[in-house]
Amino acid sequence: MEQRNIIKRNDDNTLSIPAGEIWMSESELVEIFGVFIPKLRNTIQTLYKEELARPYEAERTIKVQRNLYQTVYNFEVVLLLAFRLNTYQTRPVRRELMERISRDHKPFEVILTATRGTGN
Repeated sequence: MEQRNIIKRNDDNTLSIPAGEIWMSESELVEIFGVFIPKLRNTIQTLYKEELARPYEAERTIKVQRNLYQTVYNFEVVLLLAFRLNTYQTRPVRRELMERISRDHKPFEVILTATRGTGN
């Protein structure tokens, strides 16, 4: 059985987002986003149809037990789902992801210069 990093909702309703590569199963995604499995599957298929993610990059099958396999999705799909789904449970996920992105973002400057051409 493979060890994976997953996003978890703690007892105090805060999110625990571990460092490292994140791969989550459908049941784990359903739990943090508060949707039913058919809605989750339809949304993932829409992401694939709109070419926002590619199945061969975004999902993989892992062995859970002897003859039991499970499909897991990478962090890119989790991030896309957080902004695609609109439920009460997705709002804290979006907020936490945005805070982490802005906290870890290194600012940069863009300098624009305007020149006046002589025209031909």
